[in-house]
Amino acid sequence: MVDPKLLRETPFFHDLTDKEVETIATVVKKKDFKTGDTIFKESEDGHSLYVIRRGEVKACKTAPDGELFTLTIMKDGEIFGEMSFLDGRPRSATIVAVSDLETYVIEKADFETLVDGNPRIIYKLLKNIVFTIHSIVRGMNSRYLEMINYMWGRKR
Repeated sequence: MVDPKLLRETPFFHDLTDKEVETIATVVKKKDFKTGDTIFKESEDGHSLYVIRRGEVKACKTAPDGELFTLTIMKDGEIFGEMSFLDGRPRSATIVAVSDLETYVIEKADFETLVDGNPRIIYKLLKNIVFTIHSIVRGMNSRYLEMINYMWGRKR
């Protein structure tokens, strides 16, 4: 169990009441990593959601030659692992610690134990996950449009 006061400092849990934070703290675990550690690899099974308390990670895709290409950097307060956490499919990227890293981890099985008795907490956390995914998609759409406009502009 993590100290609820520490969870309160993390944006992912910002809209939970004190009682709700105490409840979710019973299933949250703290896990630290060193710079360069691989938290998980692309295509591995995974059922954990990570919330960055302090530090940075990079999300990478593996090229055919095995080289890692960085997709994005995530920092304090951001989450990763949410896709596999929700859909149970293999990890879509490799996550590597760019600095010493402190995370909070929620296992899907533990999360599901709260569903029946705490629907409001589940709603709030799922809403925060959806907002994160939405932000990622918007960013990708913007970059895609920039690329299309660049390419279209070059053909004139």
